[in-house]
Amino acid sequence: MAPSLPPPIPKTRIGGIPGVDRGRSLFSTERFGAGETIAIIDNPLLALPDDANMRTTCNYCLYVSGTIEFEGDVEAGPRTCKACTGCKAAVYCNAECQRAHWKLVHKAECRMFKRIKERTGKDWVPTPVRAVAQVMLLLKAGDEETVKAFGPGGTLESNVEGFKTDESLWGDFELQATGAVVYAGLFQSDETLKQAMEVLCKIQTNAFNRFDADTGQAGIYLHPSLSMVNHSCVPNAYITFEKRKAVLKAERDLEPGDEILISYIDHTMPRRARQESLRLYHFQCNCIRCKDDLNAYEVIQACGVSPGVKWLNSSSFQPDVASLVPAYVERSKTVPKSKIEEIHWKCMELTCIVQGDPIENARAQWELCKPLRDAQLWALDPLPPTILRIATMLGSNRTTLAKALPLHCFMALECYPFKYPASFTPFRVKTLMTIAKLLSAAGDLTYSGDLARYCDHEGVIGVLATADIVSLTEVILRLVRQNGVIGGVASWDVLFGTKEMLRDIGDLQERDEKDAAMVKHWANNLQDPVSKAFWENVVLKPITQLASFAIEIIEAELGGNKSLARK
Repeated sequence: MAPSLPPPIPKTRIGGIPGVDRGRSLFSTERFGAGETIAIIDNPLLALPDDANMRTTCNYCLYVSGTIEFEGDVEAGPRTCKACTGCKAAVYCNAECQRAHWKLVHKAECRMFKRIKERTGKDWVPTPVRAVAQVMLLLKAGDEETVKAFGPGGTLESNVEGFKTDESLWGDFELQATGAVVYAGLFQSDETLKQAMEVLCKIQTNAFNRFDADTGQAGIYLHPSLSMVNHSCVPNAYITFEKRKAVLKAERDLEPGDEILISYIDHTMPRRARQESLRLYHFQCNCIRCKDDLNAYEVIQACGVSPGVKWLNSSSFQPDVASLVPAYVERSKTVPKSKIEEIHWKCMELTCIVQGDPIENARAQWELCKPLRDAQLWALDPLPPTILRIATMLGSNRTTLAKALPLHCFMALECYPFKYPASFTPFRVKTLMTIAKLLSAAGDLTYSGDLARYCDHEGVIGVLATADIVSLTEVILRLVRQNGVIGGVASWDVLFGTKEMLRDIGDLQERDEKDAAMVKHWANNLQDPVSKAFWENVVLKPITQLASFAIEIIEAELGGNKSLARK
């Protein structure tokens, strides 16, 4: 029986035919400028934390225990999640969430966790098993929305036949589905197991992973209408998650009738790596990036930068990436794409070595990337994640954090604007926040006279000694908040610190009032000559100078006789 169609998200329509061409698709019925919100989804069928975090995350609203939240300018929290008095497994941030989850599914699930505790001594199950068990319990209870999505002829596609072609994966699915049936206390028949297998396939095909690398939080999020959004390696939209909400944002300008496309994977990887990541979705991507095997620079040259993105990028470190792309495209012709693929897979192998020396692995990855470095193709993977890995190691220790700053400035100038052209995309917002935090820490060392004790790079010391670090930090924090709000990430943990840091800057007694007034003037008059001169001299000049030291710092730190290599 062919799947039915779910109701469309407001301001969109669903088109296409299951199994034909791109299948079912989501189209815009209105114009959306880059950065605008297309839809906010707050009624998912499934929204649960992963098993590693289910004891520290509210099992209903997905609030993370101990985090600070903001409603506008009002600070709330932190709160501690408390366990259900029945099963002691699920936790909730307040009684309201506990009641809502009890009514939704936990009334039945609570008995399941008690059963698991009795049989295994554990108070948790793997996330996919729990998700399948929840759906099976809701189907048994006759929940209307769950039946519409997961029942016979439901709205969700399963790709069962595709999953069956992978014997190892299908075997894992059988174990997970069996566990869900047993733990849920359902009758163990062939028919029940078959239904559980189909539910698992539908979850695998249609659910989103709420993974956040900064917080380590992950989990499953599924809404039938949102699952209609198709994939492209040149996306024009993306999804962020705010607790129980999913926010669909326009990454480029969208016109009425445009298909809304997101990326299911890291779309900046080389083509073969992307194809491997898409394998479990059972389709071949035919976007222009895949069809013509375009790298990050070539995508910008082929697709351009939409007017909305160009306007929003005007107050960024790289306001016009399109004008810089032709030179990079020419240089990229000197490194065969097959060579880049080879470098990528070798670097991935090193990344997966958990027991290895991280310094040695970073050194090996840096050497593998030499063809990309020689051609100065800084935005092509695996070079950006290699630089980020080294910057993270440097920034994790007070004695080397000043050297991490140039690496992040370099990535903000040379890597991410070409990987992610819109300045409000999550990765670029996070990078700005990292720079602001490192500037603040380096500034403290500079003002206390301790910088030279921890940093032996005269260039870095010189730039920090002459820069207006306070004004520079304030400008970057303002950019973080501005782009964070546009990008739909204003509630992220990564942004919570901006209010406090800006408040601390405002409370500085020794700061020249003229400097503070100049920052405010710049913020309110970005395009006037005085503001442009301030941006060039106080902001862009020190960031560019610091970035210019990045490669020599990496070479020195990985050379075997410096601070990073000695750790």
